[in-house]
Amino acid sequence: MIIKKGKISWVHLKNPTSRELEILKKEHNFHPIIIDELTTPSARSKVEIYDNYMFIVYHLPIFDPLEKVSKKGEIDFLITKNAVISVTYQDLEPIEIIEKKIEADSNYKERVLGGDTARLLYYLIESCLVFSLRQLRHIDEKIEGIRNDIFKNQEKEMLQRISYVKRDLLSYYLITKSQISIFNSLNKVGSDFFGEKSKIYFSDLEGDFLKIIQLCENYKETIEAFESTNAQLLTIKTNEVVQRFSVLAFMTFPIMVILALFTIETYSRPLIGKTPYDFWILSGLVVALVLIMGIIFKRKKYF
Repeated sequence: MIIKKGKISWVHLKNPTSRELEILKKEHNFHPIIIDELTTPSARSKVEIYDNYMFIVYHLPIFDPLEKVSKKGEIDFLITKNAVISVTYQDLEPIEIIEKKIEADSNYKERVLGGDTARLLYYLIESCLVFSLRQLRHIDEKIEGIRNDIFKNQEKEMLQRISYVKRDLLSYYLITKSQISIFNSLNKVGSDFFGEKSKIYFSDLEGDFLKIIQLCENYKETIEAFESTNAQLLTIKTNEVVQRFSVLAFMTFPIMVILALFTIETYSRPLIGKTPYDFWILSGLVVALVLIMGIIFKRKKYF
């Protein structure tokens, strides 16, 4: 895909072929090592500035609904004074959105391509940041759901839901935070490459990026607080169960002692064998003892 406006052009390649990369190399005199890096996704984000072009590897989080976790998407940018070449290795919504808007709206096309490559790069990365911010919505919705359900006696279910959100948020945060070096570099040295007037673009991008980081940190603190609350609720429930079993054991122990005493073969053993109602008397004694102990424990609020 190639879009031009005056002297500025935007070239987008998805899974570029060897022939397409060779054409790029000849047209813009890119170094062979840089061209080789465009054949496969890169492991880390970076900004590299050369004499007549800039190379950026940008990663953004993409939520996978099947695995319920954010995965890494990549856009590589090669920027010259007159062209921005973007390379992706999968369909990415931010690129598709800006492409459709340019084709549908001539005023938007003028706004994006009517200046220099710094402005075009700004709109492309801004589209990625808007997409990243939108990717946080499902995390916000899940946290809100946990907030509403945490006191509904669903501690085991909450534990699983909190764990999924924590894993997704951690993946999102790790992918996003690694881009901080890009925005710092663009803000510091971008004006040297594009000129002083480009500084406002990169300052704005860095500000928007920091908003996303701040949201991630807020969500991280919130989900950790919910995890702590849920753990306390689980502990309380566990303690209540242990307390009930302890009370039951305490009630059973003296009864077992009494029954054991009546089984001892002695000359002075009362009741047993002395009356035809010895079984019922003994049973009544046990029931009375259970009722008395139950009333005492109830008043003491042991259960």
